[in-house]
Amino acid sequence: MRKVKIRFIVTGMLIAALLLVTSIGASANPAKQYLFGLDTKIVSNTWEWLFAKSFQWYCEDNGYKWISNEAHGDPATQLTQARQMIAMGVDGLIICAQDSDAAAPIVDWATERNIPVFTTDADINHPGVKMYIGYSGYLAGQKLGEKLVEYLKNEVEPIGEVKGLVLEMRGPLGGASAIDRSEGFHSVIDKYPGVKVIQALGEFQETPAKESAESLLRRNPNIDALYSGNGPMCCGAIEAMKDLGIDPTKIFVATIDATPGVLNRIRTGEIDIAVDQPCPFYNPIAVYYMAKYLEEGESALPKEGEIVTAEDINISGRKHLGTDIWAAKTAWSPARVTKREGHLWFQTNAIEVTKKNCDAGYLWANIEVPGW
Repeated sequence: MRKVKIRFIVTGMLIAALLLVTSIGASANPAKQYLFGLDTKIVSNTWEWLFAKSFQWYCEDNGYKWISNEAHGDPATQLTQARQMIAMGVDGLIICAQDSDAAAPIVDWATERNIPVFTTDADINHPGVKMYIGYSGYLAGQKLGEKLVEYLKNEVEPIGEVKGLVLEMRGPLGGASAIDRSEGFHSVIDKYPGVKVIQALGEFQETPAKESAESLLRRNPNIDALYSGNGPMCCGAIEAMKDLGIDPTKIFVATIDATPGVLNRIRTGEIDIAVDQPCPFYNPIAVYYMAKYLEEGESALPKEGEIVTAEDINISGRKHLGTDIWAAKTAWSPARVTKREGHLWFQTNAIEVTKKNCDAGYLWANIEVPGW
């Protein structure tokens, strides 16, 4: 990925300047023109850019003022930026935490001012968060595990039995998302003693994944399927297979994350399916519920155990960058409401990407972003 040229950095005098030029969507006329703030941990690729930009677009399209900051991967910077937004009197605050524990003081400071805090994509470990909006890597791993089992049962001899050799590309040891994505997969696949899983560590990066996969595949070339915890590792493993003369189109390949590289390999048949996070929806869903919370209080939030669908809440706005980024309602729906760290978790669905929809304009990896 090329380094982003557009940054959402708003501090000190820049905050005041931004407020003077904040756009207000003409399509909405809310009872009160709330000011919402977002502090995201980093903007270093297209996914993160759209994650942050969708907050701005949704606020403008629906008549809210906004402030958007980027912490550049620094927990201390995030604390400073959040405190500045609280001091200037935002009505609500959204945090994508760089460090789930280090960001906890933000919730305390906001609570003192009666400012609700929602979290998106990366949660804060604090019971005072009103709601976290994000998908579950564990459930994504489960979803792909089920797809893989279906393939082994119907396409691999002996037909009707779930047997075979599977290569798993796993993220860094100790990484929370790597653990979730692997454990979700194993919660399904480990039910079948006829399936042998060989595991390669890929550090969530393409080059280490290729090296690790090549080492394993030299000793175990006759794999039936590949499961990868993220897109770059999957691409690295596919390149390792090709270097060794293994045809990836002859096995079942499933990965989390539909990056541009993954979409290209879905088009060529080298990857069968990817599941992807609905990044354009996270912050709009947070804004939607934050406004309702300010109007109605705690009763406006969904309850633990509820299932929320696209028919229940309308996340929409104008076209941006030539596409309706909120067109794929099933990208996030249905969402299951659970709890984590003592607060609500709006656990979104993940979108399935195959040859049928890999060219869809609403997929983040297909959106042309200026400056990248």
